[in-house]
Amino acid sequence: MAVPAVHTRDGLARPEGRAGTSFPWLQAAVLVAVATLFAAMLVEIGLRVADLRATNLAGLQCVGSGTQLQGQKGLYGLDSMAGFSMRPDTCVRLKTVEYDGVLRTNGRAMVGPTVSATKAADEFRIVVLGDSYTVGGQVPYEQTFPAVLEQRLHDAGYGRVRVIDAGVGGYTTFNEANLLRENLDWLRPDLVVIATFLGNDISENVLATAAGYRDAPEHPKGVTWGLTAARMVDDSGTWFPRNGLSGAPPAPWDAARGLPEPVGNQPPNAMMALPPAQSTGIRSTARAVWDMLRSNSLLLGKLFGVPVDPSVSTAPGAAPLAVEQQRLNLTSFEWAVLRDIPHTYWLDVAWPLFGRYLAEARDTASSVGAPLVVLSIPDMSQFDDQIRARTMANYRFQDSEVDWSRPQRDLLAQTQEVGVPMLDLLPQFSAMPDRANLYLRIDTHFSAYGHQVTADSLSKFLQDGGYLRWLSGGYASP
Repeated sequence: MAVPAVHTRDGLARPEGRAGTSFPWLQAAVLVAVATLFAAMLVEIGLRVADLRATNLAGLQCVGSGTQLQGQKGLYGLDSMAGFSMRPDTCVRLKTVEYDGVLRTNGRAMVGPTVSATKAADEFRIVVLGDSYTVGGQVPYEQTFPAVLEQRLHDAGYGRVRVIDAGVGGYTTFNEANLLRENLDWLRPDLVVIATFLGNDISENVLATAAGYRDAPEHPKGVTWGLTAARMVDDSGTWFPRNGLSGAPPAPWDAARGLPEPVGNQPPNAMMALPPAQSTGIRSTARAVWDMLRSNSLLLGKLFGVPVDPSVSTAPGAAPLAVEQQRLNLTSFEWAVLRDIPHTYWLDVAWPLFGRYLAEARDTASSVGAPLVVLSIPDMSQFDDQIRARTMANYRFQDSEVDWSRPQRDLLAQTQEVGVPMLDLLPQFSAMPDRANLYLRIDTHFSAYGHQVTADSLSKFLQDGGYLRWLSGGYASP
């Protein structure tokens, strides 16, 4: 039977059953969207199942800890002497694109095996004070340089050596000197090592002295400097003429008036004095929502990158090149490499403050007969060609403006003044053909290889310097 035909405007006949039909684009688009969403859900589920295994492994490593945390918020609390400290029996999962592990504190609020209150008569204790480079949360504890140092000394025949990792992230000599004094009765060191990271220890001594610390629920780590620190950092931009900012910098320091005294920590109600939060625009809100989605979705994180979690790492190595000239301020490591550092009060006292706290730590160690040595850890820009080039570009530095080894010479001057020996890692790091592997490229802390090289150098320094007195096995200091 023939299909009836209809006539169109052009006079052509077309079968009636095909009249006015077109491809269902809308329905097809909906079908593709649903299929894509379904596939994305399957991938997300698969990624979460894989991540669950890593989470379970982290949980197993935290067995026995009283508190488990995701990120470092909650790890720290105020301390009346040291400024702040880690909380005891706490296990923190630290996860970035470069590492995924745990940082675990013992009953003494330090990393590593628990330290007994009693000390064997033939035990030789080395206490290593320092910041996050000493804590080594980016690698398993067994790979940190204090742990590797202990193993190297054991291998060399010093079987009674015990190395205690007393590092705390964010510490500088102000904190380290007070932590040592506060815990000396049970630490009972035979040798003290202060590991100084030149990337921020000098400026953070200033902030610890001038502002103290406070509880900060709004901060990614829950503890930060006192309220005057933010104003000081903002104002410090005017201290550097190359920034081109208006404002009068503080007068130079008058050495005859002595060094400033620490102001101490702020009371808990200091939060009341915080300025009101500023409203955010549509772009900032959209960015925050997008970051939240990337944080909560493993698939989006894989495709577009996981946003930086400042409670774990600030990821300085991932920062893009500055479009405009970056400005110096008090917290910038780069002011310490200037050939001509401006003479203003807080910049003038920065190095002398370091020396004062170092002398206090020396005296505390000496009170129990323990010598003290300094380990100088360089900033990555001081030996890594790529990071240095980026720093030069960001600040628009000319070669004539900077002296990359100046911080080590300034540190050496302070250690010599207080009579403390120093091991400087910069010459060795700079000479290594594989120096780019010493630090993590994004996080910029020690890699496992960097910890190993540091431990090897420190082990040789201590043995050659005769810092290990008679121990079981027949070894004695020269």
